Amino acid sequence: MPKSVVMKQSFNAPVDLIFHIFSKHRTFNTVLWPLQSVVIKTSEDEHNTDGVGSIRKMGLGVLKPIQEEITHSLPNQMIEYQMIKNCFFTYHLGRLEFEESDGRTHLTYTIWLESKVPLLTEISLMQLKLSATRGLKKIATQINQFQIKAL
Repeated sequence: MPKSVVMKQSFNAPVDLIFHIFSKHRTFNTVLWPLQSVVIKTSEDEHNTDGVGSIRKMGLGVLKPIQEEITHSLPNQMIEYQMIKNCFFTYHLGRLEFEESDGRTHLTYTIWLESKVPLLTEISLMQLKLSATRGLKKIATQINQFQIKAL
């Protein structure tokens, strides 16, 4: 049975902007730092090459053993991705859910993970939660700083 972690972050910006930011693979270089991602397959959607069907490789330096494919996207509502081609994990799903209220966007980021290797799921989820929580806060701060400079 997969285990999960949930991260929540509010952004002082409308949902269409926040959804756009998180629909880009490169955003996850900040969200999941120190992991870095490289797009290896683009979506067939000419308006959103990082959309459904696109695949990113993730890892550290030249070693990028993780591949994730964007599987679902509902504009301004939800993005889902699944890990593919990984011998350590039998299941991995990430879901970003977006809600707007009073001009602010509330993001709920849930990651499900399962491994046959003892304790690997728990250790990986702890690290993912730490990285993602820090990364989401960093993006929220950058958005606030940008908006202050724009005034």
